Parts: sequence; structure tokens; C-alpha cells
Amino acid sequence: MDREGSGVNWYRETYGNVTVFCEREDLLATQQACPEDEKIRELVEAGYDCRRGTEASWPVLYHLSHLRGNLTEWLPIGPEHTVLEFGADTGQLTGGLVKKAGRVVCLEESVRRSRILAKRHESAGNLAVYAGDPWNCLERLLKESGGGYDWILAVGLLQQAGRYFPGEHPEEEALRRLFACLKPGGHMVLAADNRFGLKYWAGAMEPHTGGYFDSLEGRGSTFSRRELERILKESGCGKAVFYYPYPERWFPSAIYSDQWLPKAGELNHNLRNFEGERLVLFQEEKVYDQLIRDGRYPEFANTFLCVVGPQQEEQTVYCKYSNDRADRFMLRTDIIKNTEGYEVRKIPLTEEAKVHVRKMKQWEETLDERYRRNGIRANRCTLRGDAAAFEFLEGNTFEERLDALRRSGDAAGLVSEVLRFRTLLLETLRPELKPFAKSSVFVEMFGNPEFTKAYEGAKTNNLDWIFANLMETEEGIRIIDYEWTFQVQVPVEYLFWRALSLYMHSREDVKGLGLMAQAGISPGEEQIFEEMEHHFQLWLLDGTRTVGAQYLATAGPAIALSDMLKEVNKNRIQVYLDTGNGLSEAESFWIVTRPDKLGIVHLEILLPPGVQALRLDPAECTCLVKVRRLLGELNGTYPLEYTHNGRELEKEGILYTTTDPQIHISGIVPGTGRLCAELTVEELYPDTAYACMNLLNRVRSAERLYGSAPFRFLKKLRRIVKK
Repeated sequence: MDREGSGVNWYRETYGNVTVFCEREDLLATQQACPEDEKIRELVEAGYDCRRGTEASWPVLYHLSHLRGNLTEWLPIGPEHTVLEFGADTGQLTGGLVKKAGRVVCLEESVRRSRILAKRHESAGNLAVYAGDPWNCLERLLKESGGGYDWILAVGLLQQAGRYFPGEHPEEEALRRLFACLKPGGHMVLAADNRFGLKYWAGAMEPHTGGYFDSLEGRGSTFSRRELERILKESGCGKAVFYYPYPERWFPSAIYSDQWLPKAGELNHNLRNFEGERLVLFQEEKVYDQLIRDGRYPEFANTFLCVVGPQQEEQTVYCKYSNDRADRFMLRTDIIKNTEGYEVRKIPLTEEAKVHVRKMKQWEETLDERYRRNGIRANRCTLRGDAAAFEFLEGNTFEERLDALRRSGDAAGLVSEVLRFRTLLLETLRPELKPFAKSSVFVEMFGNPEFTKAYEGAKTNNLDWIFANLMETEEGIRIIDYEWTFQVQVPVEYLFWRALSLYMHSREDVKGLGLMAQAGISPGEEQIFEEMEHHFQLWLLDGTRTVGAQYLATAGPAIALSDMLKEVNKNRIQVYLDTGNGLSEAESFWIVTRPDKLGIVHLEILLPPGVQALRLDPAECTCLVKVRRLLGELNGTYPLEYTHNGRELEKEGILYTTTDPQIHISGIVPGTGRLCAELTVEELYPDTAYACMNLLNRVRSAERLYGSAPFRFLKKLRRIVKK
């Protein structure tokens, strides 16, 4: 047993520079490791790097992904601040805090996870971890220190408050106690899933209950914005600044605010069901665009991040993380609002990235000198310590101009603007263009494509000369971002292709306009440039497994509405009636079927007067159909003839390789009032249907050969020879 502080006993364990203090000695010995915690502990002790590891596991990703820290790493915490992390779990957010704060104190109920946290951040010299009941630990700490904290982070508190405080309003009691631990002028940070987050409407499960629509129906641990505002008010915390992590709070790539809301087209990474299956009832990106245009995004954001406390002179209104890439390129882009207006800052997130950020000043000077000959300027850059600060420009980007033309349906205007952009690019770079030749740097970055024609290119290139980065302002055209500038020669056509390709990627409605062809990019060139871009992206990643790649390996199935409808529609048959005007959708109807225990569908179809023929569509997929009985009723029954668009399998039925199988029934005697049918319908995978058709064709071919005159002659000749 060791003593810590002013005479209060703490039982301690040390991991590198970090000490875990426990409120009771028996907790250190009695807590048994669960399989999940044990796995995480083993990986942490082995130095597992989630960015390069191969563990396809949601718990591993949840606990060890560096992207978890994006939720709070951006907060304006400095070395003069003391930070309390309440409910620190295994330290997902702690790494970003210890890099910035003077001292970080973590409270975590689980001793197992406290040990994992300490081991994970054992090199930190400004971190202390307290294990046990967090409220008891906090009370004892306050008695010892006699002071409070500059920042309190309690991102999971609202979901867990009911465990600690009985009664109707446990969240209010929890916030009241925690808020009292702040120093004057301090800040408290909370997070909560939005009860009405768009993902729940679209079919994502409530993460705490694992049920569909539980959040919308009032079950689970989610909160609406109005609920949060009421809780903050009644707990005495007052108002908070609301932020909106996107796509969610586990691995946010961007943080929006009421002062900087997303623009249409930005919210296009919405399938994030790492923990299990989900439904996809509609395209969330398109619905988000409508909500954004209607000014209602904050009501349907998936997550809230609330910062309680006095507003600071400099306030971050937006940040975007670019840290799912190689260490030397990992950075964060902030938009800062202060008394002078707005400013854009790029902040390196690793030591290696500091070189990359400092180079931006060099590229500003280089590009500005070259571009100004064509009336274009590079956005002014100022180095401030390790960060690069950029002037906040106001105007319209080419991307915004193109989107406006899209929305108005002006395809000709859109094509004209794309060609104007291309001309602007060529004219700006023309004085620098030289015959293109592959260099070792080019091959390293873009691979070794086989070009089919000669190109020209400048020796230094801003690869991000794209529609979103070219802005028309009152002072003229400006390049607002030039991060991807390199001393490497590339074909100038690749720069244009890259801009147009990135624009078209998430805009399905422009893909049919033939923009590439109209701009002179052939299909063969597209393929070559796509290979270059793929290699370039791999070079930027440098072995990093992105969250997108880990989603593909880890996530549960995303069940689309179209697939669900196909499943529902399996047991129904469409009937088309011909009363002399041919077959049409207007004279058709659906019959919901229910096969019997033998799988036989029994149909009784009442025929209106004048029906001359009809068509049955037994399915909307490749299938095998067997017609067992087909009768008309008129003073008794009589058999009906039919044709089909499938292939006979003798006694096995009709094989359909089309997704529009049809049975055409003719010979209906005038006055027939009822049609009776019995059939079986068996859905086949398309590959199975085609394989059966191929086999049937071979059998039929063999039968034709066997029955041919030459084959019969050879068979007869063989018998003669044997004699």
C-alpha cells in the first residue's frame, strides 16, 4: 500500500510513467478479466497498431482506433490546463488530451480498463488514473487538492447517469455534481446520440439496445436537442455550444457547429454500422441535402457534442480530420472565428507532418508567382508555430457554380463551365509545360502506367487544382487549398481528369452527360489516370488501413430496402388481362400467394367479361416454375394452352434465366368466368440458372448429334466392323 496526497490511502500500480490509483485494495485483486478486455490488453501490450493491424473486430476497432480521439482532440486545451476525463474507459480519448494539457486525471470504474489505459499511455508524464467508483474517487480527489479542473470531459455520462443516481432525473443530478468541480471559467464537454438522428430513420439500430427504431420510439440512451437543453438548464449548467460530429461520434471525420453547418453534398459517408447489421431504407446523403437546404440539419444530426462554459475569444466553428493516412500527412483543418472574422488553420497531428505543413508557405509563394500571370493567386499562408494559417476567402467555388447549374437542369451551362475550367488550367500552366517524362518520383507516387500518347506537364504541380478549391472572389480567382503540391511532373490532362473525376464521383446525375469525352479525355486515358490515382492514394496511405477498409472487413450487413421488397414480393404473382387492347400495366393486378406444405401455389382468378388471353408473371427473378394444372371454368372445366419465355426441362418444369418470367395463356373460351391454376415457383441464383441453361443446351446438342444421320451411320458402321 502507498500513500498519495494529504493522508488519504490509495492502492497503486505503476505502468511506465503512469500510476493507477485504486480506492480499495480488494478491487485490484478481485476483478476478473472478461474476454473482450483480455483481448484488448494483449494487443496493447504487444504494441498493436490499429492502422496497420489485421484484426477484423468491432471491439478492437472501438477501443484501439486512433480516430476515436477525433471527437475531442481539437478542443482548445493548453499546457496551462488541468483536465478531468470522467469515465475514461480504455483511453480512447486520452491520447489527444495528454499531448496538450498540463495534467490529465482519468476516472474509470473498471480496474481492468484502467490498467489498459495506463499501459496504453505509459510514456505520458502528465497522466494519473484512478480506478473504482468514479464519484467516490472524485470526492476524495477534491478533498485532497482543494481545487477544481479547467476542463471536464464526460462524453458517456448522460448514458450512464441512471446507474449512479436513482430517481426521475439522474442526468441532472450527475451534471450538477460534475459542474461543481469546474474552476471558474472552466468548461465541461458532453456527448450524446441524437434521439432523432437521421441514421435511425434510415434503419440503423440503436447502439445500446441493438433494436431497430428503439431510439425514435423513446427506448435506449439517446437524447433530443431539446432534452439536452432542458437538462443543462435544470442542472444549473446553463447554455452550451452545440457541435455535430459527423458521421457519428465513434470515428468522426468532421465536427460542425451552428455557426458552420454542412453544405449539400458533403455528408456522403453514412454506412457506419461497425457493430452489427442495419437497414438502408433510403439514401441518407440525399435526405441530408434536403434537410440542409431547409435549414434543419441540427435536428437530425446523428450526434451532439456539447461544450458548457464561457465563450472564448477564439472559437473553433468547424474542423476536419485528415488523419486516416500516412503519419507524414496527418493533419487537422480548423475554421476559427475571432473578433477579426474567420481564419483557416492546418495543424499537424504528428511530428512527421510538421514538415508537410511548413512546406505550405513555400508552395504558396511558388504557386502564386506562377499563377498570377493568368490572373490567379494562391491563398495567403502564414506560419504560426507548427500550424499554417490561411486567409478566409469569401466567394463561390467552381464546384458551387456547377452544382447550381445541376440543380437548375442547365446541362449546357454545366458543360460550358467545365470546359472553361479546363481552359483556365491549361492557360495557367502553359508557360511551365514541358514534354512529359516519367521520373523515379513519378513512378513512386503514381506507378508505372503505359501511356499511349505524348503529354506535357509542369515540373511542380498542385494536384488539388479541383473545382472545390478554385474560388471566384471580388479580387479575382484564388486557389484556396494547395496541400497536395509536389515537385513531380504529371500530364496536365491528369490534373483535369482528377478534378472532373472527383466532382462526378458522388453526383450520379452528371455521369450521363459525357463530360470526359467532351473535354477530350478518351476511355483509354480514363483507365490510365484511374490507375495513377489508385497508386497515388496508396502512396498517401503508406500502408494505413483506412476506416473505410476496416468497415468492409468488420461491419455487419447493410440490408437495402430493394432487397427487402424483393423478399416480400417473392410470394406474389402479377396477372395481366387482355380484353382486346393488348397487355398493359393498367389492366394488371397482383395476387399475394401462400404455397401449401408441398410448396404448391393454388390460384383462382375471376375473369371479367371479354377476357381473350392473360399473362402470369410468377416471379421477378430467375427461377424454375412447374405448371401442374391450368384450367378454365365454363359449365365445367377445360384445359388451357400456354406459352412462356423460358426453357422446358421436360418433367422438371420451365427454367427462366430472365428476371421477367412470363406464362402466356390463350384459348380462353368466351364466357369463361374463372381460371384455376396450380404451380410451384422456386427462386434460383442467376449463376445457377445460367449453369442449368448451359447444361441443358449441351444435352440438347448431344441429343441432336445422337439423332443425326451421320451419327447413326457411324454407329451402324461400328457394329459391322465389330462383327
